[in-house]
Amino acid sequence: MARKLFKLVYLLSFIFFPLLVMGLGNQILANIPLRLVVFSILSVAGAWFFQRGWPQQSWGTALLLTSLGYGFVYKITSFIPDVSSYPFSLGWSEASRYYYASLWFSKQVNGISLPPSVLHPSRYLLQSLPFLIPNSSLLLHRLWQVILWIVSASLTCWLLIRRLTPKGQKRAQIVSICLLFWTFLFLFQGPIYYHLLFMVILILWGFDNSRFWRNLILVLIASMWAGISRVNWLPVPGLLAASLYLLEVQAKGKPLWRYILSPSIWVLAGTGLGYATQQAYQLWSGNPPAWFGSSFSSNLLWYRLLPNQTFPMGILLSSVFVSLPLIGLMVLRLINHWREYHIIRLVGLSSILFVLFVGGVVVSVKIGGGSNLHNLDAYLILLLVIASYIYFGRFIPDYAVQKEGYLLVDTASSPNKLAQTVEAVLIALALVFPLYFSLSIGGAMPHRDFQAAQDALQTINSAAQQAVNQGGEVLFISQRHLLTFDTIHDVPLVPEDELVFLMEMAMSDNSSYLDAFHNDLRNQRFAIIVSEPLTTQYQGKSHSFGEENDAWVERVSEPILCYYEPTTQVEAAGVNLYTPRADPCR
Repeated sequence: MARKLFKLVYLLSFIFFPLLVMGLGNQILANIPLRLVVFSILSVAGAWFFQRGWPQQSWGTALLLTSLGYGFVYKITSFIPDVSSYPFSLGWSEASRYYYASLWFSKQVNGISLPPSVLHPSRYLLQSLPFLIPNSSLLLHRLWQVILWIVSASLTCWLLIRRLTPKGQKRAQIVSICLLFWTFLFLFQGPIYYHLLFMVILILWGFDNSRFWRNLILVLIASMWAGISRVNWLPVPGLLAASLYLLEVQAKGKPLWRYILSPSIWVLAGTGLGYATQQAYQLWSGNPPAWFGSSFSSNLLWYRLLPNQTFPMGILLSSVFVSLPLIGLMVLRLINHWREYHIIRLVGLSSILFVLFVGGVVVSVKIGGGSNLHNLDAYLILLLVIASYIYFGRFIPDYAVQKEGYLLVDTASSPNKLAQTVEAVLIALALVFPLYFSLSIGGAMPHRDFQAAQDALQTINSAAQQAVNQGGEVLFISQRHLLTFDTIHDVPLVPEDELVFLMEMAMSDNSSYLDAFHNDLRNQRFAIIVSEPLTTQYQGKSHSFGEENDAWVERVSEPILCYYEPTTQVEAAGVNLYTPRADPCR
């Protein structure tokens, strides 16, 4: 009876920490160091209850399972504030995503035919699915996005764990659960977005090292998806398939050219098709060609590699924190066994990680990025797969038979106490960093004033309808989703110059786009512009996202304020209504 009670208390304890952070102790636990201390104390207490309920398990297992489980549940619950019917955007660009998703069904949703997005088409394709339901609500779309985050990460983790288990062998249940929790948290260190995981899921699910043509088809399908995603993702499906091949297929006894032929074809064919799909999409979408390729004309802010105001840890330091434990564990596993592997396999895997790391770093320093590690997403997912294979004994040797094991610490690979100690430290770090990244975000449940929001909607709706009735156009730079979900009634959509894309064009200084925008302002085309409050204050790199602010000020705020002036402040919506100036700049 007592054991059942301990088990019940243990299971209930998983919701205690989220309740503290989001409700009961939200003011105190806004302090991140204190939050981590409280989490550690609760994890120890929870492990004590676990051992009382399952006394056959060791203290280390209890603490490991409990801390990772608490972190997993906290990460899941941190999405709760994102599922809301609050009519205005929950963040700077949060609601813009639903407008861009609507472009895939623009005729049905917006009443006019518009081309799909230039930026991240695959992401918005996934997010567009709720529009298949007539009159789908903003709440449903927010819920769907949370589902995409959680399900894509969970499915990736499950498929990876399945590949780590040899056919005919049964996984150790607690080890599998711990690994599921840890890999889930690892994916959110970037975070790694769900439209990238769509490709990863396809390859992890279907790759079979003995079926060349099947693998090629999977790579080609995933590469087409990459083609409507991001340019730096084009080689990812081929590189992931090549990594699985190098990990699972022996090179011994094969001519070198023959061994590398299959993975080379996958990488080259996949990347080539991805590029061709990207070019085809640009032609098919109907968007002007000059709008694409902003990544190649944007400034690179190399100082963001080091600690800075935008990312206090800096890209390099954070990436080292994330990478070093896994790289260290791989080195420990291979340091006494590397001669068992053909050199081409070791060089191939190392080269894949190196290329993706360098590419991710370059993309991260592009203006508009560098505030987290999400641009290192391809590197992180390949690091996770390769490190997991090597650590859990699934890297098939060429010249010796290696015992396959699934212990979290395989002492057979650590011949002395120093090696065992180093391995234990690396394991601890590999656990701590994903937990830290997840626990350091989120906080108290936000207080949203729905009545003030309704009053704000009425103000915007009244002003916009009056302008339209007088024959004018209303440009929603901000909060455009209000038109998407018909929250603002009887106001025709002006498709140009939405917040996110306008910022992208400003950061890349796309003259062909900005000239048209500035010409509309000069002619005072719009009767009302709905925008976040505009300032003319330059910031520089001494402020978070200072260069982004300065690009916006120079190419958006100052031109608007030259020809328009704020006449209505709508605080609950976070916007001002700008109307034409009687004395515009000349």
